[in-house]
Parts: sequence; structure tokens; C-alpha cells
Amino acid sequence: MDQYRADLHIHSRFSRATSKGLTPRHLAAWAGIKGLDVVATGDFTHPQWLEELREQLVPDSEGLLRLKDARGLEGEIPWLPDAHLPGHARFMLSAEISSIYKRGGKVRKVHNLVYVPTFEAAEKLNARLARVGNLASDGRPILGLDSRHLLEMVLETDPLAYLVPAHIWTPWFSLLGSKSGFDSVEECFGSLSEHIFALETGLSSDPEMNRLLSSLDRYRMVSNSDAHSGEKLGREANLFSGTLSYEGIYRALRGEGLGHEFLGTVEFFPEEGKYHLDGHLACGVVMDPHETRAKGGLCPVCGKPLTVGVLNRVMELADREQPVNPKGEPGFVSLIPLAEILSEIHGAGESTKKVRAHYARLAKRFGPELTILANIPLDDLAQDSPVLADAVGRMRRGEVFRQAGFDGQYGRIKVFSPEELARAVRGQALADRPAPGATRVRRGRTRADRAGEPGDPEPSGPESPGPESLGQDAAEPETSGGHATLPGAPPALNERQRHAAQSREQRLLVLAGPGTGKTHTLMARIRRLLEEGADPSELLVVTFTRRAAQELRERLGDVPVRAGTLHSFAYDCWSEAYGEKPVILSEEAARRLFAEVNPELAGPRLKQAWTQLTLDRERMRRRPLPVWPEKPRAPAEPGQPRPPRQDAPLPAGEDHAARYARQKASWNLADHTDLLEFWLEKIEAGVYDNRFRHVLVDEVQDLSPLQLAVIRSLAGGSRGFFGIGDPKQSVYGFRGASADVRRELEGFWPGLFTVSLEENYRSAQAVLDLAHGLFPRSKPLRAVGEKSCEIMEFTAPQGLREISWMAEKIRQLLGPTSATLAGARNRRGSAPALSPADIAVLVRFRGLMAPIAKVLTRFGVPCSVPEAEAFWADGRVKAILNAAGRFLGMADMEGALSLACPDRVLAKGPKEIAFYLRDVPPFEHLFWQGPEFGELCEAYVRHGGWAGLLSHVNEQSELELVGRRAEKVRVMTLHAAKGLEFEAVFLPALEDGILPFAGMGRLTGKLSPAETPPDEAEEERLLYVGLTRARTRLYLSHAEKRELYGRLLMLKPSRFLKKLDMENARRSHLVARTVRKEQQLGLI
Repeated sequence: MDQYRADLHIHSRFSRATSKGLTPRHLAAWAGIKGLDVVATGDFTHPQWLEELREQLVPDSEGLLRLKDARGLEGEIPWLPDAHLPGHARFMLSAEISSIYKRGGKVRKVHNLVYVPTFEAAEKLNARLARVGNLASDGRPILGLDSRHLLEMVLETDPLAYLVPAHIWTPWFSLLGSKSGFDSVEECFGSLSEHIFALETGLSSDPEMNRLLSSLDRYRMVSNSDAHSGEKLGREANLFSGTLSYEGIYRALRGEGLGHEFLGTVEFFPEEGKYHLDGHLACGVVMDPHETRAKGGLCPVCGKPLTVGVLNRVMELADREQPVNPKGEPGFVSLIPLAEILSEIHGAGESTKKVRAHYARLAKRFGPELTILANIPLDDLAQDSPVLADAVGRMRRGEVFRQAGFDGQYGRIKVFSPEELARAVRGQALADRPAPGATRVRRGRTRADRAGEPGDPEPSGPESPGPESLGQDAAEPETSGGHATLPGAPPALNERQRHAAQSREQRLLVLAGPGTGKTHTLMARIRRLLEEGADPSELLVVTFTRRAAQELRERLGDVPVRAGTLHSFAYDCWSEAYGEKPVILSEEAARRLFAEVNPELAGPRLKQAWTQLTLDRERMRRRPLPVWPEKPRAPAEPGQPRPPRQDAPLPAGEDHAARYARQKASWNLADHTDLLEFWLEKIEAGVYDNRFRHVLVDEVQDLSPLQLAVIRSLAGGSRGFFGIGDPKQSVYGFRGASADVRRELEGFWPGLFTVSLEENYRSAQAVLDLAHGLFPRSKPLRAVGEKSCEIMEFTAPQGLREISWMAEKIRQLLGPTSATLAGARNRRGSAPALSPADIAVLVRFRGLMAPIAKVLTRFGVPCSVPEAEAFWADGRVKAILNAAGRFLGMADMEGALSLACPDRVLAKGPKEIAFYLRDVPPFEHLFWQGPEFGELCEAYVRHGGWAGLLSHVNEQSELELVGRRAEKVRVMTLHAAKGLEFEAVFLPALEDGILPFAGMGRLTGKLSPAETPPDEAEEERLLYVGLTRARTRLYLSHAEKRELYGRLLMLKPSRFLKKLDMENARRSHLVARTVRKEQQLGLI
């Protein structure tokens, strides 16, 4: 049975800190020199590398790849001119994914190796991963993707695709690493753990160390080089027998037999790995696990935490005193790279002419390196060099000197003492036994043996400590329970929260500043009402957004308390009144209809008239015009021709609003404000069955006078009212929200009782003090618990320089993504790393997002920006697609409306459907003219009919789900960030004209007399919202020049910055370089 060697973890030149000479031909050449039959491609996720692989490699008949043209490989390694390199090596498509995400309240950094059998499978997986992050920024992409979700994606890509956790013990980036890993495979991969069948030991451990954990008995322990250059190939490798094929490797690692067998590994001596022992490179401190425990895990020089090494971590998780090899477990052999042995013998560097000449001579005479190290008889080697033969013999017997690696510094394995080398140089014979002080690497060492191994004298290193742990943030109290009505145990409340939750006042307003436990207190109030016997169906909980309503419903569990937005309740009221759901105009559709019935309005006049109308209605400055029908129109029978709609006559003297209302009534349509006006009318007329005894309102400061009037009517009489919010965060005046909700409510109910929450569970005190500068007359918030904090103000000469500074800062916050970068970070010293989801970039308006996202992506930072909804997200488009799917025999789409449409109509495409369903609810005139239906028609043609279009929609929906699962840095507007919180917040473009916003006309240079600048007080509140999203890190920045909307703007720093107390902030100013040219003075 054929045997072959495989190195299945390498990188391309597109990964950081790799050789720029790495090409498929270069790898094939080194594979021949090293004696490898199979080499991983590495980095197939990188678009350029994948394209290069496609150009230079072709599939063999066994699921692997080979060079398209293997001639002239000798030229790839000029210093090995006589090497015989036939180029027989096979390539296996592989990639390494660096996942950074948060799980269990801890940032996890796990590297995983992924293998696929074909280029098509690689491209399929890449398409999904590209929705998560930028694949072109690094050969080993950094993705905010949970390892469990990555495994799920791999399994769905191809039946033979598989995942192997990489270097599982590396402290910073691995499955079981001490810094950011898990304690078991199951904890990381959950229910998918059964699909993991192999683990990579890494350079700092060997199979024997892993067999101290019974939980790892069922896994194959593989070893690979993780090479970043051709010379490092094969320093660790795997041995197989059977047919040389992709499936053969797959079956062998799964232990399925079928003629394929895993025969073990070629290993580094684990002490040579960079993280074998504990230590602190910056201080030159190296310790074994016992010493680390005695020192409390702290560096005795600087007092900061030591980097806990692999051996220590293995001992921490081990449940055996001695390694136990599972039945059928293959063995392994520990080798030293040939160049290192020759370097020791010659007393010269591995890349020197002397060492390379000797290496070339050995390669020409004996063949591949792994064969020389493991198989060539010592007598044969002695004919070339007795010293070399002795060195290889000692290595094979494990008689070596070991200086263990630690904290990112490689260890050293030597075979001779200095005295022995000196004798060898003088031509004297060496002893046949180990020299005094040499240590034999024994099989079956106990945990105590491992822990007690001494290191050689401590190396010196540069100054600067490693990462310094910060105190854990005090979290906002979680909603829990204990009473039968709500899940969990009763929540802990501070004094003011308890007062608000348990107050007997009929009408209560709670002023809850940012991070003071608003939702926590609201839930406690609901709990108190239920515990006192309130019927859940008599409680109405009003939220400002659908997202907040969903979160509240999740907290309520199965308790049937109604929670939702005012518009959703008004929608239900309309539906109950008429027995069918209303056809609701989107905001854009409503604006188009207004323009259609008022053709004399255009441009700025149209915008001003529409804005004024919407504000007047929300602020109740005009009497509502009835648009609701007395009874719904009966839809025509399916298959019958539809008569064309008749537009309502529009009297010449009627104003714009009346025309708009009349047309809606004629077409049986309603906008969102109509819903509230309709509901309010029914409540006030006594027609609405108001069964609610308690009305509770979240984010009460964002309600408009119309919405507050609905609340007043719902909570009238003897009913209870509980409102909670923060007037300092009222930022929806442009939608009609009241600037002073407390005054509005006291106007309704003069006896309104007020409670203020003043303890902040989110932010560091320095952040709160900074934000308080915007409202110095208000009572300051107090932070609960002490938190370390960083606040910075940065001035850039240009907008792009500002964004680049942000991107670099975010990369620092995310921490290193490789061992090389970790070493550099550890020497500098820094705070614990964050997850991408811990970070947000908040801007005043959407126009600032694109350049930020572009630069972050270029820097390899996974980020997300709000995207326009796909056309198939529209409920009516979804209903059409669902009907088309049923026509093709597909399953119904989740949540789609049922649509009665004959197959003969569906078969002719969207335009025939539009003719057939012209005015059948929920369709209406504007939908068929709108962008969503237009995109549907274009996509139908582009994809060649329903089958192609539905396939595309399903694929894109799946990719969208993948993107939503990923953890990314959020780039969003300040308005969208309301209600959210982040560990680190960036507030760029803090310039007059942007914040406070001066209006789009001023920024674009297209001033309009109709444009009214936003309310400056509201702009100030908007900045307050942004500042108070941050827990412990806050970064403010502005630029002296900025390109925006095709113009070069030179704006002053925001006037609001002068109000902020920057005593605790660091200031940084990047000055633009000025290039001066000397001028020759003429004589004339």
C-alpha cells in the first residue's frame, strides 16, 4: 500500500508576514525538496490567489490539483541548482479563517482550517463568506463569524468539505487557547461537534501532550507546518497510506478505513514552539506552570499578567496524570529541521552560504529532507559527515537540549553542548552517549514531569509589558424572574428603580437617562402589575420601534401582554373595524401619490409642502380629513376582468392636503398617520373597545403630539399610565416629536408623578462627565462601579486621513490576528481585545458611511452598513414570488401572503399578473408603478423566468442570513444607534455644518429658500445620544478638509466640542506635510 506525506496548513503571499515569492510553482519546488507528496494551497478565500491557482493548477483524477506545467522548477530555488524536481506534488484546496466574535461574555479568537475538493466548492463557500467580511484584505481573512456558523457553512458547501481547528493550543487564536479560546470542542461547536474529527496540535504541542485529555481521545491529531515561506514547509507533516487522493485523506482522518489509513505525524519538538512555556517576553521572564501558579500568574518584573503557554493550558484542562493513547492511535516522530542542525554544526545562520552549500550537497546525494532526517541510515550519513550522522542519531533518539519557547519567541533545540561542538571543530570524536546536561525526550511523561522542565537562562527582551487586564464592566441589571407570571427570578432593583416599579401613583413618568436600566425598570413595573392580579390582556405596552417590541416580547415569554408600536395597534384597530387589513402606503409611495395629485408642485416647493403637511398632521395643527371608507370594497372574483380605477374628481379650489386625502379615499388607501388619526377618532367616539387598564410607554420622549393624544385617550379615566424615557434623548423633532414631553404630559394630567433614575450601569464616569457638558444644568449621572476608560479627540488634515486613523485604531482594539502580530502587541502592552460587534462608528447622516466602510474593508475590518431592502422584502412582491413558486412546485415562502392567481397568468410573468390583479387588495395603483415591482420585472427578464429568479432570491436570502449572523463593526447613523450600546464608539466628522447639521443644501451648494435648518437644540441632543452609547472607549474626531458630495469643504470643529469637558481626553493632531520647492533667483 502506497504511503505519502502531506502538509495541510500553509499560507500564500497574500497573507500577512509571508514570503512574497510564494507561488504555486515555488511551493511545488519546495515540496519536492522537503519530500512532501501533498501540499495545501492555503488561502483559497483570497480572490487573487484563487485566480492564480486556477491559472497554474489543474485537477487530477483524485480530487487534488497538480501543476499545469512542472518544467523548470529548479529555477525557483537558485541555490539548489542540481536538485531533481519533477513537480509531482499534489495540491489540496485549503484556507484558514480567523474568527473573532463574542460568546459567553468573552471575546473569542479562533483559527480554523477549511478544506474543499473542487474550485467550484471553494467559490461557493467564498460567496457566502464575502457577505461576512472582506476576503481580499488578507489571505487569512478576519471574519466576525462564530466558529459554529462557519462549520455549518462548510458542511453545506460540499459533502466532502470539512473543518479542522488550527493549532488548538495557541494562547491568542485557537479553540483551546488560554487567552481567547474555549474549554472544550463541544463548547465551541455545540451540536455540530460530531462533525469535527481532527485537531491540529500546533508547533508548541505534540500528540502525547494532547493525550492527557480524555475528551480529545476521539480526534485524530494532525500536524502541519503553518509555513509562511517555502523553506518552512514540512517542519511538521502527516503520513498516510492508500490512494493519493482528497477522499483518501478525508476517509483516513475520519477513521473509516476503506483502504485509507492515517499513519501519524512528523513533529517539531514541542519546546521549539513559540508558546510552549509561560512568560513575558517584554521583561525576559520565562516560567514553568508551577512557577506561574506560585506567582499568581503575574510577571515578577512588571506585575502584569503573563502569557500562559501551551503546557500550562494543557495541564489546566488535563484529566490524566499520564498520556493514554486510544486504541489504534498512530505514533509520531519528533524531528529538527535539517537547516537548523547544519546551522548548529557550522556555527552559522541557516541562510548563510556555508549552510546552504551543505544542504544542497545532502539533497543531491540523499534526496528529500524528511527522508534524510527520518530514514537514511546513519552510516550513509557518516560518509558525508560523521558529525551530521551523530547529530541525526541523537535527534532520532530524542537526546537533545531544549530551550523552550514562550510568549511568541521560538524555542531552540540543540543536539550538542558548546564543548562538544568545539571538539568537533577540532576533529575530535564525539561521545556515543548523551553529553552531561542533555535531556532525552521520553514518551509517557507525566504532567508533573512536563511542568517541572527547566528552561535555559532567561532571554533578554525589549521593554514594555504585555496586555493589561481591565476590570470587568458592571453590566446593566438583567431582567430575570421567579414569580409564575414572568419567567426567571425577581430582578434586583436600585432604590429609584424600585420606587418607579412599585409606585401606587395612577400616572407616572420615569425620567431615565442613558444606561440607567430603562427596559429593566419597565419590565419590573409589568411584573408588579401582574403579581398584584392584573389581567395580562389588560396591559398595553407601547414601544417606539418594532425591534424594541420584539425584544420586549422575548422578555415577556409566554405571558400574553400586548407589546408593539402605536402604528401596529392602530393597524389592528382598522383591520378589526373593517374585517380586512388596510392597504398601507409606504412613506415613499405616499409622497409619490401627493405629488401625483398636486402636479403644480415640483422641486423644492413639493418637498416643502409634503414636509409641512406631515408635520402639521403629527403635531395636530390641521383637522384630520376622513380617508377611511364606510365599508371595504369587495374584491372582484379571480379571473374576472378588473375595471380601471376612476380617479376622484379634484375641485379646483381644494388645497393640496384635501386632494391627497380624497385620492386615498377613492383608491381605498391609507398612510401611517391615517392609522393613528383613525384610531384616535374611534377611541374618542367611544366606538373602540378599550379594554386596557394599564398603558405603559417606552421611549415616551419620541412621541409626537398626535401619538401622545392617542396615549391620553387610551389611558383616560381611571386607567393607569406609566411612561419612561429621557427628554435629553429626544431626537425626532423632524418627525413631529415633542421637544418637552414632560410639559405635554403634565398638560394632560396635572397630577403626573415623576421619578428620575440617576445610576448608570453602562458607561465609565469619564464618559458621563464628558456628555454632561452638553446639559450642565441637569443633574449628573453616576456610574455604578469603576471602569478604565479611554477618551480621545483627533484632528486630521483631511477626511480620508481621519478615516484611516479610525481604521488603524479599530484594528488595535480588535487585537492581533496572528502570532506574529500578537508578539508585537504584547511587547507594546495594550488593553484586552474587543469583538467587532463591540465597536460602532456613528455618523450624522448616511452620506458619510460609504467612504468609512470602504476604508475599513480595505484594512480588513469586518464592518456593516445599513443596506436598502431588496425588492423581494416588499410583502406584495413576496406574495407574487410565492405564487410563482407554488406554480413551479416549490414550498411556500415563510410569512408570504396567499395570492389567488391562475397558472396561465403566472406563466406569462409579472406584467400579466399586474394586468390581472390591478386593484385587488393588497395591490394598488402606485405599487404597479413603484420601484419594487419595476425591479421584479427587470429581474424576471435578467434571470430568464421564474425558476432562475426564485433560485437567485433563495441564494441571496441565504447569503443575507449569513451576513446577519456575522459580528461586524457597525457603521450607522446617530438616530439608528438609539437604544444600543457599544464598548467603543467612534464619532467622526464633528464639524459645524455636519453636527450641528446645517442642511443638505448648504453641504451640496444647492441652497433652497424652502429648506429649514434643523433645530440646533435637537442636534445637541443627538450628539448626547452618540456620546452615551460608549461604555469605556470614546473617540471623537474631525477634519480640516473633507470631500463630500463632490465638494471640498473646510469646516470648523463642531461648536458643541467647546461645551465638553475634555480634561480626561487625549488630544492628537495629524499635521499635513507641506512640500516646498526651492526657487532659483534670476539675475534680471
